[in-house]
Amino acid sequence: MNANPTSRAEALFRQAEHGSLPLPELFEGAQALVEQGAPQQAVRLYEQWLAHTRSPLAYAVWFNLAIAHSGIGNDTQAEGDYLKAIALNPDFIEARLNLGTLYERLGRPDDALATWNAILTDVRDLAAKQSLHVQTLNNIGRLLEIRRRLPEAETVLTQSLTIDPHQPNAITHWVHLRQKLCRWPVYQPFGAVTVEQLRRHTSALAMLGASADPAEQLAASRHFIEQKVKTDVAPLCDPAGYPHKRMRIGYLSSDLCSHAVSILTAELYELHDRSRVEVYAFSWSREDNSPLRARVVGAMDHYIRIDRMTDEEAARCIRSHEIDILVDLHGLTLGARAGILCWRPAPVQLTWLGFPGPTAIPGVDYVVADAFVLPPELEPYFTEQPLRMPHTFQINDRQRAIGPRPERAANGLPDDKFVFCSFNTNFKFTPDVFAAWMRILRRVPDSVLWIVADVADTRANLLREAEAHGIDGSRLLFAARVPPAEYLARFGLADLFLDTAPFNAGTTASDALWAGLPVLTWAGRTFCSRMAGSLLHAVGLPELVTHTLADYEEVAVALGTDRARMAALRQRLADNRDTSPLFDTPRFVRDYEDLLASVVRRPAGVPLRDDPDPIRTHAVPEPAAGQMSIQQSSMLALMRPGMHSVVEVGGTTLAQAWRARQPNSHFTGIGAHAATGGFATGVVPADPEQLDAATWQQLASAQCWLFPETLERLRDPWTFLQRLRREALGAVELVACVNNAQNWHMQSLLVSGNLHYQEGGVPDRRSLHLFTRASLAAMLRECGFAIVEMTAVNAHQPPPAVVEALRHLAAATGADALLAEQDALAYQYLLRAVAV
Repeated sequence: MNANPTSRAEALFRQAEHGSLPLPELFEGAQALVEQGAPQQAVRLYEQWLAHTRSPLAYAVWFNLAIAHSGIGNDTQAEGDYLKAIALNPDFIEARLNLGTLYERLGRPDDALATWNAILTDVRDLAAKQSLHVQTLNNIGRLLEIRRRLPEAETVLTQSLTIDPHQPNAITHWVHLRQKLCRWPVYQPFGAVTVEQLRRHTSALAMLGASADPAEQLAASRHFIEQKVKTDVAPLCDPAGYPHKRMRIGYLSSDLCSHAVSILTAELYELHDRSRVEVYAFSWSREDNSPLRARVVGAMDHYIRIDRMTDEEAARCIRSHEIDILVDLHGLTLGARAGILCWRPAPVQLTWLGFPGPTAIPGVDYVVADAFVLPPELEPYFTEQPLRMPHTFQINDRQRAIGPRPERAANGLPDDKFVFCSFNTNFKFTPDVFAAWMRILRRVPDSVLWIVADVADTRANLLREAEAHGIDGSRLLFAARVPPAEYLARFGLADLFLDTAPFNAGTTASDALWAGLPVLTWAGRTFCSRMAGSLLHAVGLPELVTHTLADYEEVAVALGTDRARMAALRQRLADNRDTSPLFDTPRFVRDYEDLLASVVRRPAGVPLRDDPDPIRTHAVPEPAAGQMSIQQSSMLALMRPGMHSVVEVGGTTLAQAWRARQPNSHFTGIGAHAATGGFATGVVPADPEQLDAATWQQLASAQCWLFPETLERLRDPWTFLQRLRREALGAVELVACVNNAQNWHMQSLLVSGNLHYQEGGVPDRRSLHLFTRASLAAMLRECGFAIVEMTAVNAHQPPPAVVEALRHLAAATGADALLAEQDALAYQYLLRAVAV
């Protein structure tokens, strides 16, 4: 572009340099540069204009410059630009809003809230700017909800809706906040907001707990689809299906992390019969670095990130993999991407586990169910056809460890009381069931109710409700959050789990039963109100399924006053647990695969293809003795156990050794000459510094990047590491072996004039950069990494005369002679660095 002096861009730069470029032409020209793929040039144009032009509208240019800097990943500069725009025009609300959004994206929520709250206090005539005022309040309310500051969030959204009552999204959040706070009645009109509005804009998820009417639940789902999802799109897949020998099953979810869905399904992915199925994940899950996430991701044959794709791009990606059956594990819960399914990227699509109700998503053919959870009379209220499992719809993971049983006193529980518990999330609590719990406590005098409520205002509201029902607040006991094994062990301290309705326990009921605690449920007319009943039938305790609130109350009282009967139930549960269909996971997986095989589509008259992938179906042997160098073994020792995804820059030299230790892990090699086949699960045969956006997206979930003497071979390791840090989804780590340019032999060759680059020599002709201990640490720090482990590889010792010369040289330059000597001994550095 710059080579042609008569080009439009050059003319813009000349005008900017002379201070004569009009503002509209500046904005138009900068936008054109961005659209032409030259965002850096757009940044330079804005900077040129600001350096040479005085204008009362300069704040708008700083604002646009901030956006441009963000666009190229320079968030530090963007922050400064926004602050300059605000300093020039304190009433410029858009800059404050964007700055807060930037802070939120950078993981600085307190700064984001402070920035947005400053709009409410510092901007003049805010009331006259209604739309921006409302947007500010909604931003604050949304982030407060994420931060679990629920009462404040409700207050702020109330203010927003008082200004503008016609905000469906704000109403949706306001209703769910009141559910979480147990602020009853949930549907409380205020200002110009009516009960009818509140009900109409209740989210599909919130409606599962707000209504026992299946028609109202279906209506909420349909309302969501109508308002939020683009449905008038052409299907992408071939409806006839694909000629695969093995079913390609794709799991669509953002919950492949420490989440209830993964708690249930982790063992499923491991037990899938690889001679029968090939398992894909299409994920936009957060990287929480949990062992559960590592286990789930590692068990996938193909783990594909779609979080930075549009719905259409994600659907086309799924279509490109010829998925036979796409299983939606997300439904209409937070972060739903129903639009992907509307494109019908697979010939068969079904929903399971993520949303226990009708999704109303066009293109979803089936819902995994069973005869109890979805009886024939409920079918008219589902847009999906039921695929009924023979015993129960819900899978379970038998690998969940239960910790040692604690003492009641250590958990604030009385030793001599009957302990009812309900560890369901608070938004499932409803006034009628809570009133029944209080009547149960009244009728079982020597009893307490043990529940979880993380928010202080929720606890206060529940205590107030108890007192209103004549129950002393001291009989409500609140459990703290504990690690998973302790959480499961804690169920052993309770006597009976009281379920919620109309939104039953799902994963929590499985947890209780797995830990040996009987569950009492009230089954209604909706899928979500029949979940626990399905589990109880599958574990052999059908008498704990009631069908009216009165019966639920009576059974709870009867059990609470009959210790012998409770003991017999616990014993039966213990006897049944490991042999019951509920916890016979291998049998569940075979039944589930049979069910999928009954609906998979195959084109008529076309021979089947695709054999099992040996990379995932055979064990990886340990490298033979002497096969690995000392440096490779040392790098392996630096790698943190349990990581699910590893990338090696330059090849696949550590693939066999790593996957022998972590067989259910993904190992990707990058390099123009990276070997295919072998033991890597994936190879990117490309220049690491020329990766396209799609490839970076797929590598973004990698937990560790390896650089076996390849960091110094990159043309621009600074830019590469900055891109890696920016693209990474979690706390990514680097493990590197780097040659030391300060080694005494290198210094001797330099002084003698014999420093010749050579193949495999010192220095290696492939090395484009020379690093020392200090410069290596500085580069990593500049790119957003901190060294946490670093060891030196020492080769031959230098002659005494060389050591003495190095000391003298260090002293002559004012350096530490002893440190200079130590740094000269290292031939290479092995390090592990983490993102900061």
